[in-house]
Amino acid sequence: MESFRLNSRYLKTLYFFMLMGAGFVAPFATIFYKHTLLNSDGTTADDLIGWIYFFMPLAGIAANIPAGIAADRLHLGRHLITFFCFGAAVFTLLTGLGGTSYAMELSLNTRFIWIFSMVMLYSIFQMPIIPTVDAETMSLLNTYNKRESYGTFRVYGTAGWSVACIIMGFVLDSYYYLPIIFYATAIGFAVLGFVSLKGIKSRQGLKRVEIPWKHLKEDKLFRLFLVFALLNGIVFNASFIYTSYFFDDVLETPLQIGLIFGTWTVFEIPIMIYSKKLIGIFGNRWLIIIGLFLNGIRLVIFSLFTLETPFFYKWAAATIQGAAFGMIHLGSIDFIDRQSHHKMRSTYMNIANVARITLASAIGGKLGAMIISKSGAGSLMLQTGIASILLIIFFYMFVKGHGPEKKTVN
Repeated sequence: MESFRLNSRYLKTLYFFMLMGAGFVAPFATIFYKHTLLNSDGTTADDLIGWIYFFMPLAGIAANIPAGIAADRLHLGRHLITFFCFGAAVFTLLTGLGGTSYAMELSLNTRFIWIFSMVMLYSIFQMPIIPTVDAETMSLLNTYNKRESYGTFRVYGTAGWSVACIIMGFVLDSYYYLPIIFYATAIGFAVLGFVSLKGIKSRQGLKRVEIPWKHLKEDKLFRLFLVFALLNGIVFNASFIYTSYFFDDVLETPLQIGLIFGTWTVFEIPIMIYSKKLIGIFGNRWLIIIGLFLNGIRLVIFSLFTLETPFFYKWAAATIQGAAFGMIHLGSIDFIDRQSHHKMRSTYMNIANVARITLASAIGGKLGAMIISKSGAGSLMLQTGIASILLIIFFYMFVKGHGPEKKTVN
């Protein structure tokens, strides 16, 4: 059990700094693009932002699946985490330079090419980190028959996200210098890289693993889940990517934006802590279904917000996000782990990541920009909210998921 304790501490620390790095950039990146990619008349070049969010996740595909295969076949999971963290740190730092006073004096096309290129390179390194950490965690938990306890690890990531969002909101409110979004993220990934170094083990004596591709080929249920993951990812990413864009219109200060992003995880925390009990009661099937419904309701409520809407109402509605995301994410990780072969956990996680994050972000990012350009960010919130609720029908009819396992409650 000493080995489990040490590895648990290592992985929980990774989750904290991994999501801290994401918390610095994910909620605020769209604001950076919104105020740096400007047309000559001072309006935002929404079409260019859309192209960034279309190609950014596609760049990640170049690394996702190869990383999963290498992690499973060569036992390189922790080595890859370290490599990708340092790479992500370098290119997030360079992305921030696109918002400096010098860069703002350049033409829009020149500034866009720089930001676009750095974001693509950043994505190649950043995209495989989360699924690889998830695979390492599930491998450890399955070794000690603790599969349903994934949430007790992931909750440390929730804490890191919350801390980062609030800090960044406070910093921007006090010192409105947008490149700092990416500078802070670079520091976060660099710290994560140094932390991950401690968990690297000697590969001496480890043998190459023959990946059982036949298992994946015959897994029809997983393929149906990938279709669902893609559709849900499009809806989720189309709304999430532009949430800060929307908040920039309906909230008064960056601090309010940071507070909402940092505290909307309040209900995610108990969901992760009691993950074993929740999986036992609901199974991944009903966790995902309930999460889809809550997410849809949240987005529909968002669409009603204006600048005059009291901040408390906006914050209260936003807290639904924690419960919605927590249930969908917990259910999805449990589903993927149940379907995967024990020699293919990282491969399965990275393939699922391609569907629900990379491809979905590409389509959702461009689709979201088109809707905003045509009818505004509020309309995007409404349409994605309705779509989230409709996805319940698809999931219930075709994917179904795994039902409750009462025995896991004890």
